Amino acid sequence: MQKSFSEKFVNYCNSENFEINENQIIVVKKIQDYYKKNFKSFLSSLFSKEYLKKSFYLYGDVGVGKTMVLNFFFNEVKEKKLRLHFNEFMLNFHNFVHENKNKKEENVISLFVKDLKLKASLIYFDEFQVTNIVDAMILGKLFENMFKENIKIILTSNIKISELYKDGLQRDQFKPFIKIMEEKSVEHELIIEDDYRKAKENKKQRYFFPLSQETNFKINKFFRTITKNRKMLSKFYI
Repeated sequence: MQKSFSEKFVNYCNSENFEINENQIIVVKKIQDYYKKNFKSFLSSLFSKEYLKKSFYLYGDVGVGKTMVLNFFFNEVKEKKLRLHFNEFMLNFHNFVHENKNKKEENVISLFVKDLKLKASLIYFDEFQVTNIVDAMILGKLFENMFKENIKIILTSNIKISELYKDGLQRDQFKPFIKIMEEKSVEHELIIEDDYRKAKENKKQRYFFPLSQETNFKINKFFRTITKNRKMLSKFYI
């Protein structure tokens, strides 16, 4: 019997010595459901252009494991797929527009998306954010065309959809994108109290500042901790 994503995720965490967190497992189960409906369901072949959610939007604080979870999912699926930094994606789009500057905007977007569909049925944007007004004004039409072409999109972000480009210039022109994303996305917040970047395994990477007697004490204490029960090849003095 084939293992579920959640079972594989638990095995993955064990193999990497990661803490198994129930909230992350909930996300894995949700994205498994999203995957089955969009890629494995008979309904998807009938209603793929209007009926199903096309995007999985995972947001939450820094350090809760959003990227780790979606990386796991992305590596597991066998679909035609692309992982892109969003800035790289938009740069590719603007270059495409420049190369086709004699065509109307609507036609250029359509051509770009059709070309994109030849390369992938699933696109992964990690750390998604919008800071550029030029990108903000075009995203609605761009993503609308991607969804019409049945391209699935998974994203991680630090903020929920409704707060994207908050207080940005001419934000009214960005609202169509927000509406499209809210309608077409499975949106989920990953909440974990611990920042895994500050876990014990990562405490070897530190800065000690300012230089003072107290800091020197902390350095010596830290050094004694990481060298405990280890044989020293030579003695040295600070």
